Amino acid sequence: MGKSILLITLGVSVIISFFILRLNANSKEGLNVSVEMFEKTQARLIANSGVEVYLEKLKANKSLLGKEFHDIDLMGGKYDVTLEGPDTLVKVTTNATFQDFTHKTIVFARADKVPFIPGPGAMYLTANTISSFKKSGISGSVLIDGHNHDINGNLLNDGIVTPGIAVDGDTQKDEVTNIIKANAIDQVLGTGSSPSVVTINNTIDWNDYALQLVENPDIIIDTQAKIEKMNNWGTINDPKVTFVNGDIAINNAETAEGCGILVVNGNLSINGNFTYRGLIIAYKETTIEIKLNGNGKIYGGMVVAGQKILIEVANGNFEALYSLPAMNQMASLLKTNRFKIVSWWE
Repeated sequence: MGKSILLITLGVSVIISFFILRLNANSKEGLNVSVEMFEKTQARLIANSGVEVYLEKLKANKSLLGKEFHDIDLMGGKYDVTLEGPDTLVKVTTNATFQDFTHKTIVFARADKVPFIPGPGAMYLTANTISSFKKSGISGSVLIDGHNHDINGNLLNDGIVTPGIAVDGDTQKDEVTNIIKANAIDQVLGTGSSPSVVTINNTIDWNDYALQLVENPDIIIDTQAKIEKMNNWGTINDPKVTFVNGDIAINNAETAEGCGILVVNGNLSINGNFTYRGLIIAYKETTIEIKLNGNGKIYGGMVVAGQKILIEVANGNFEALYSLPAMNQMASLLKTNRFKIVSWWE
């Protein structure tokens, strides 16, 4: 009996040992499969991330086209990248290596143009903005003119005339007209009677348009310190999309100029010299305070779809002049800083 039990025990031990060995072998095999899968996936992620990295780099520096870059470290591996073609159809090829595995990705992408929407007049005010545009909302030497001007603010006399101030309804029209008359502002010119405050049929969601623009701006001004370093927000030959995000002041000691589209979300206070050619859009919680001890000039159009606008000119003057040439210049030259993926192969 004792020998039988011993034989049975030894037999069971052998069987258990066999299963343990098999389990160990399966565990090692499973571990190898898991490690291999991880390394393959990591190589793929490095290659795909390399595409994204260099599409971002191309936004700011188109001179990278036609060049190759090698042995770039990323996520524990390396990748090479080749950039070919004009920005109308860029070919980005990445070859990534992680441990013993490689991965190749080829992407074709196209630079989008900014969907340029011109303002409906020299200045457009939404109902929400007008509700805070009280009696003290405009004063001093102010010229708001819907007649067409060239890109430098010279009157063209070509028969193109838009509203000085465009609004959404007759109630808003009466409110703005009363504010202008109460402050003895006689320089709101354009279509209709004087002052030129005209009801229009607006179908544009300006907040949505502003959000599209700020997805990929060329310039971001989000601290006061950047005013001195980035006074030039685009030029006539190289217009930019500039996003002012936060409370920013342009003071007497600083002169800022710009050309393109200026999107403001915050409190932009102008108390110095400022010239902008193109379109200015204020949206969301924006308060525009133009308290001038200098000269403020906008050649193009201004859309105020934020919370408040205040124009007080103590010394100097403020001019908002409609300019179709300025806006056409923006439409022809501006591009977004984003690329649309046309095809992706890996």
